[in-house]
Amino acid sequence: MLDLAWYCPSEGDGHRLGTARPERPADLGYLLAVAGAAERAGAQEILVPTGLVNDSFAPDAPFSESWTTATAIACGTRSIRVIAAVNAATVIPRVAAHQAETLERASGGRLAINLVAGGGPDDPYGGPALGHDERYVRLGALADALRERFRGPLYLGGASEPAVSLAARVCDAYLMWGEPPEEIAARVAAMRARAERPMRFGLRIHIIARRSDREAAEAARALVAAAGVQGARSAEYAGFDSVGQARMNAIPADPEGWVAPGLWAGIRAVRGGAGTALVGSYARCAAWLERYAEAGVDMVIASGYPHLEEVRRVARRVWGRLRTPVPA
Repeated sequence: MLDLAWYCPSEGDGHRLGTARPERPADLGYLLAVAGAAERAGAQEILVPTGLVNDSFAPDAPFSESWTTATAIACGTRSIRVIAAVNAATVIPRVAAHQAETLERASGGRLAINLVAGGGPDDPYGGPALGHDERYVRLGALADALRERFRGPLYLGGASEPAVSLAARVCDAYLMWGEPPEEIAARVAAMRARAERPMRFGLRIHIIARRSDREAAEAARALVAAAGVQGARSAEYAGFDSVGQARMNAIPADPEGWVAPGLWAGIRAVRGGAGTALVGSYARCAAWLERYAEAGVDMVIASGYPHLEEVRRVARRVWGRLRTPVPA
């Protein structure tokens, strides 16, 4: 079964991506509305991202903090699982474990933790600069502390050897950005062989689905037409040593960003992290999702702009076409 999870737009939201400021600020009232819409649409989980630098708009645009946002969403919903992303640079491991244990109780067991190492050596929170492998040692210490007190699942994404090793050792779900299905299949197979235990596999990707391929392509172009942060994004990427981000940036595409009909990498020029989208008719997007399911993906952490309206569209028009649709 391919589960639907949704993304909490903690950086802000709207009909345009990559502008200096979002059309809809990331205030808690709006984020709760998105979470409620996702829950009503049948999404099983919602990912609350972490960060200080805004990855979707200008770097200095407001970004809602993950623990606070996750707590508000957990207390404002009834059934959806909250995936709280936690950067090990921002916490003391034993304190974070206590926080997770507390929020797990408050949410009725509806909490997962997404372990985040950080994309580069410089710590935006003011801590000491750490190299790539050192950050995963620090993240491993957080994972071990969480395992002592927190009963919920641990999620982790990353393509480097330290990331894969840590995921195989401690995680319940391994997350990947939207690379082509054959690449995802190879990564799933390698992780299954390495972990030698049951594990879920998640895909983080955007979805721009419309009645026709042409209408969807027009929506994709419009989404980034007013973007002005390309220079800031390039400078941000230059300071990264993230293997996953490097893989995302290196996916071959034509000058308009098309990797293949239905898979578009145009978002990566204006947004960090997940930089690909499924773009096409409802049937085409559903067919791509079936390919990812065949590659071993169990859940898709999707997003669309604006998130409040698009979760309804994606759940009804796209998931409704899958062989294993999201529960109503």
